[in-house]
Amino acid sequence: MYIIHNPIFSLGVVFILSFFSARLTRKFRIPTITAYVALGILLSPDVFNLVSAKLFSASEFFSKVVLGIIAFSLGESFSLGTLRRVGKAVIGISISDSLFPWLLVVLATWLIFQQPFYIAFVLGAIAAATAPAAVVMVIQEYRSRGEFTDTLLGVVAIDDAWALIIFSLSLSLAQSLIDGVSSISDIVMDLSRVLLQIGGSFLLGGIGALIFNKLSHFIANVKERLIYTLGFLFLVISLASALNFSVLLSCMVFGAVLININKMNADFFNSLREIDSPLYIIFFVLAGASLKITVLGAALALTVGFIIFRTAGKIIGAFVGARVTASSSPIKKYMGLALTPQAGVALACALLAKYKLGEPWGDVILTVTVATTVIFELIGPLATKFALFKAGEVKE
Repeated sequence: MYIIHNPIFSLGVVFILSFFSARLTRKFRIPTITAYVALGILLSPDVFNLVSAKLFSASEFFSKVVLGIIAFSLGESFSLGTLRRVGKAVIGISISDSLFPWLLVVLATWLIFQQPFYIAFVLGAIAAATAPAAVVMVIQEYRSRGEFTDTLLGVVAIDDAWALIIFSLSLSLAQSLIDGVSSISDIVMDLSRVLLQIGGSFLLGGIGALIFNKLSHFIANVKERLIYTLGFLFLVISLASALNFSVLLSCMVFGAVLININKMNADFFNSLREIDSPLYIIFFVLAGASLKITVLGAALALTVGFIIFRTAGKIIGAFVGARVTASSSPIKKYMGLALTPQAGVALACALLAKYKLGEPWGDVILTVTVATTVIFELIGPLATKFALFKAGEVKE
């Protein structure tokens, strides 16, 4: 039994089964990310129990690294050339498709499921988040190119920026209400602290990019480029964590500033693509393996409601934003579907809420988020794939 629960054995099982499951799902034209999450469920403690507890304990490390790489990669889509082409649409859609899920989930959780208003506020903020990793992996897998794809990449990047801002403000309000804060000055202090953390994240990413670019002339070959990129990226991730800044925002700004300083810096983004697949596999398999069947059953009604109202909010919000910005017909029709995946950012927010709010409400938020994340990671990539095909940007 020791060998089965050895973390190295678990990694071997994860990689081998991921390889074969990905090949199998490709035959049925199912996105690879869906196969990874489904595999994680099968390997979970509630099913075959083939994931080591030590591997689970390292999930926070893998999550931060993968989210940092994802955010850095998404920063590339913020080149001025791309933003000039789709900038207005990206801003409009990202705001709208973040606010509508937040509003619908807040109202449904509070009025239909009779949860406290401050808990509804936090759940609504989590609903605004998207899953950049799932969207990016589907786009890369099907080699999608075009206006719809460029707009989608920009929206998923900014989506999580809005989601983190909304979540931080919502969590501060929830903490104030739970603590019975009656002073406006206390609420203002909490909100000011959140805004400073957001500003600090932008500052850290920007400074990191400037130093990175200044020292990059020492790189002599492709191997050194990869080592150099990973070194700086890990520094930004660790500093953001230590300073209580947002890892996602810091790394996204790092990538965005870097690509706009010099277009040749695109080579650094390409170097990461050579090694990111194993990390993606571990991240998504562990996400699937974290599902607890008993937890899902206990919060079934709220879980189903969250799925319905978040999906409706994404579709309606994207349509409204696309219409206001006079976007093309495919963007109006299918952008909301492409934005349905939900993963690491939502889970990170839920874990923070559990820590900040404590029992019982923190547990309720985490339970719903874990369950819905697994479900959205199963159906979300399929919806993204469908949207890309319908938009006519998949080159077969």
